[in-house]
Amino acid sequence: MLSKVCYVFFGLVCFLLTENISAQDGLKDRFNQVIKENSIQQDSNQESEPEPVTQVEVSQKNDSLLLVQKKAEKQDSLLNAMEDVSFDVGLIDKEAIDSLKFESRVLSVKKRRPNKDFSKEKQWSQHMGIIHNNVYKKEHVLDTTKNVFGWHPYWMGDAYKSYNFSLLSVVSYFSYELNPSTGGYYSIHDWKTTAMIDSAKAHGTKVVLSVTNFGAQNNLKFLSNKTAQKNFINELINLLMLRGADGVNIDFENIPRASREQFTNFIIDLSSSLRSVNKDYLITMAVPPIDFNRVFEIRQLNPHVDMYVIMGYEYYGANSKVAGPVAPLNSGQLWWEYNLQSAVNEYLVAGTPAKKLLLGLPYYGSEWVTYDLKFPSKARKFIGTTTYRNIRKKHGDLACCEDDISKSKFYVYRDNANNYRQLWYEDSLSLSRKYDYINDQNLGGVGIWALGYDNGYTELWKLLAAKFALSESKAAAVKASVSSGRFSFRRIMSLAYRIMRNPQRLFSNPRPLIAIFGSLFGVSVFGFYALYRWGCRFKRMFGIAIKSTLALLLIVLLAVVFIAMKYTAVRDIAFLLCGFIVGSIIILFISRKFLTEKDLP
Repeated sequence: MLSKVCYVFFGLVCFLLTENISAQDGLKDRFNQVIKENSIQQDSNQESEPEPVTQVEVSQKNDSLLLVQKKAEKQDSLLNAMEDVSFDVGLIDKEAIDSLKFESRVLSVKKRRPNKDFSKEKQWSQHMGIIHNNVYKKEHVLDTTKNVFGWHPYWMGDAYKSYNFSLLSVVSYFSYELNPSTGGYYSIHDWKTTAMIDSAKAHGTKVVLSVTNFGAQNNLKFLSNKTAQKNFINELINLLMLRGADGVNIDFENIPRASREQFTNFIIDLSSSLRSVNKDYLITMAVPPIDFNRVFEIRQLNPHVDMYVIMGYEYYGANSKVAGPVAPLNSGQLWWEYNLQSAVNEYLVAGTPAKKLLLGLPYYGSEWVTYDLKFPSKARKFIGTTTYRNIRKKHGDLACCEDDISKSKFYVYRDNANNYRQLWYEDSLSLSRKYDYINDQNLGGVGIWALGYDNGYTELWKLLAAKFALSESKAAAVKASVSSGRFSFRRIMSLAYRIMRNPQRLFSNPRPLIAIFGSLFGVSVFGFYALYRWGCRFKRMFGIAIKSTLALLLIVLLAVVFIAMKYTAVRDIAFLLCGFIVGSIIILFISRKFLTEKDLP
């Protein structure tokens, strides 16, 4: 680190003593290269996924996290020092510095999580203070031309019990933490047991599993290893089938430029593999607000990706020199040139269909100690990020103020230590402006980082209903059409097909099983009553017809078993066989006296 700093200042001296233009350009290129190398070194030190730790190693892990944090602070200090020294003499491109800082901030968002290692949702809920006494329960029908996509982080515990799933198109469980060396996972947290999946699907909300791989080194390692990719795809398919989920959300951040073609091939392979199992599986991707390394071959990816969710946040944050909006819609003359509109335009120009493009927005804010209460103001210290619910708890329903340019909310005040502070965040008013932009541009919808960050408050749910749900009259018409087709032959066959592909879903979500048995029970009771009431009048041919029907059912059973063998384990097939056998014995036992002939005296 010291040698790099010395090299920087040596370069500055050389620059000031040099009058040759080409020599200045060479120094400028080398200086920018030092910054880039510094960023890559930060990847290897700060972003590599940790190996699983035992209980004995927890304290060591905490110490390691503190060291990583200190290293990150040193890296930011180096960037700031280079920035301060070089801008006046024009040695470094300011946009390059800002982009590197922006990329670092975006990468940090989903890596921010509580430094705890709970194994159960209930423990997380207690730690996070999740409540369920203020819930927006009104049922809505979403406009089918818009998608509302939300990430549910594992650390939000059972906050999903307060979600209004009728206002969510897709929920992404966060996350499958990828082991880039093997394709397996470091952790999938509560994926196998969470009731969130059943709750979502009961309301028709699709559920996908978010897969995370952070840092240039981790992405380079995984994307260059086809064996690890194959192992990952097989593991993912098993996990999706286990819970009857609907697809995947790929969240690979800081992919190096050298892995561009490999990433494209991976997405194509992932898509074809998943859809060979289930043609309806969703393939979704989280993409940065700027394609920093030009790694996304959008036109190649389009046939294989259903949704691109722009991570539209961290425009100002931990390492920015001024306090400002986390998710500015516009920049004007006040703010950095990049904003939500420029992010959307970049992906549209690259060839992304508007209907596949979702704009992700933050349910959190950032706070600084500043030199001034006016804005933009230089930051003295970054305090941290805080969720919408914590902002409401601490400051109440803040009426002031909205920046008319960025369409973001801010709150300025003097703290108890006599410091100026600025808090920038999103609320129902500022999000309303951005939802209007999404609708005006005919984009595919909105993404939310993260669900549960508004726990205990209902206004953001009501806003989603106002902007993306159908009116009550249109919703009633849709519900009527859905209700009329609830017991259609096509719906029943679709349900039977899904159950055959994954019988285990009956245990995680027994509602279809109850419906099936309810229908069969009604038909059976009527049939048995008919046999009991008029059985003596049945002719011999009717008895033969019933026996033939039983034989046909046995043939169907064999067909079902052969189909099930392709998708299920031996124990599932055994369960299926036992069900048919037990059911057949019961039917034969009850109807036996009606199907046998007796000699009359």
